[in-house]
Amino acid sequence: MDRRRLALSCGWSLVLSVVLSVAAVEPAPATPVKVRTKQISPPGPFSTSSPCSDAVLPAIAPGFAQETSVAVNPRDPDHVMVSWIQDGRATDTVMASRNGGRSFSRVFVPSLSACTGGSANVASDPGVDFTSNGRMGYFSAITVSFPAGTFPFPATTTMVASRSFDGGFSWEVPSVIQPPTAEFWDLPRLTTHPRRPKTAYYIYDLRKPPDFIDGYSLFSKTVNGGRSWSPPQVVYDPHTSDSWPGISKILVNNDGSLLDVFALVGTTADPFSNPTQEMAVRSVDGGRTWSQPIGIGSSSGRKPNDPNTGKFLNTFASFPSQTVAPNGDVYVAWPELGATNESSQIGVARSTDGGRHWRTRNIPVKGQAALPAIEVAGDGTVGVLHYVIAPSSTNGNWPARVAVATSSDHGRHWKSHRVAGPFNLLTAGNSARPCCFLGDYLGIDRVDNGMVAAFSMAKPVARNQVDAYFTRITTSRAKRRGHADKKKGK
Repeated sequence: MDRRRLALSCGWSLVLSVVLSVAAVEPAPATPVKVRTKQISPPGPFSTSSPCSDAVLPAIAPGFAQETSVAVNPRDPDHVMVSWIQDGRATDTVMASRNGGRSFSRVFVPSLSACTGGSANVASDPGVDFTSNGRMGYFSAITVSFPAGTFPFPATTTMVASRSFDGGFSWEVPSVIQPPTAEFWDLPRLTTHPRRPKTAYYIYDLRKPPDFIDGYSLFSKTVNGGRSWSPPQVVYDPHTSDSWPGISKILVNNDGSLLDVFALVGTTADPFSNPTQEMAVRSVDGGRTWSQPIGIGSSSGRKPNDPNTGKFLNTFASFPSQTVAPNGDVYVAWPELGATNESSQIGVARSTDGGRHWRTRNIPVKGQAALPAIEVAGDGTVGVLHYVIAPSSTNGNWPARVAVATSSDHGRHWKSHRVAGPFNLLTAGNSARPCCFLGDYLGIDRVDNGMVAAFSMAKPVARNQVDAYFTRITTSRAKRRGHADKKKGK
């Protein structure tokens, strides 16, 4: 969640060790990619007449489902969880499925916000994940409280996590990872260890008042299945007055080392640009100490914008998406808008040595690229789900659509596939998050023969104001369940 969408720019000087190779993208070899998409968000459960409506500031926004996260049970791909911000931050929704996403049940985390029996005014930044043995699911979020009469500032934020032992169909009351203080805690991400089911990592950012343009990242971990969490400790502090590490995420390399990949976002006077450096720090001792920053790439941070209305995509435009492939390669994707709105690209960096060195290739996009989400299927296919936004609006319609680019050769060549849309981005704002808000990230996770993902779209395709959609991207023939289970040790 972003408390203030400020123009940010580079205010630092760092020596970065990075290997970059930008190559022209050629047509990719034909791949058997199939995409199936459907709307999964039911009508919003809350209205302005709901008992909790007075607590939700500035107001409940019925029918808005935005900012998605997805998790697939690694032991049973039929068990899927999807989460998003519900009704303009009234609370966060979890959708749980036992049949691979063919149908979902809506579930609320108890005591998360005022609308689910808690004390916080609102909730945001949802995330879901399964443990490596599939026996438990995690939900992470930020809760926000506004002292009486003080909306929107100051806000009191809390980092929380909840556990589920039935695939997301019920949840415990959340545990507090970071209690509220006078400071602004933001953008939590929870990662489970791929081989140790009792170990998980929780990382988030501090953005210091009054301007929230500088800060550092902190993390906590559990080694007992979420029953307790370690005291938060600093991961990376740029020691500047005009930059902060945004949307950090802990990755676990195959050798057990940890990699924190983040965007170092800076400040400028230009409200449409947030110059950013995509970076990583490594830990070989379980997170007790961290390396010096390693450069991955950079971005002007120019936001997708509509010159005809003056509107722009309501998020930081250079946040990365990051993942570890089944073979141990690390991938990071981020958007880079061009000098004009006619074309842009998505940078995709790959490391074959646990994040020490990187090689970058670009996916060209006709229009304005936004919110890429990267994952690697069990068959090795790399996929980047993203929005493609038109250069400008016409007669009040600013078209946007969803696409996925796939590569079967580790990102050397890419092929684009239609996923959904178009929809009118100008209809994606609400009282809590003004136009044009789709979230700060998209949800995506791997299955053996592809990926599953979730995203939001607005009118005219949405049935409600802004709906969440679930897509299955098939990149190869499905493995027989018996073979897959045997390979996983069942």
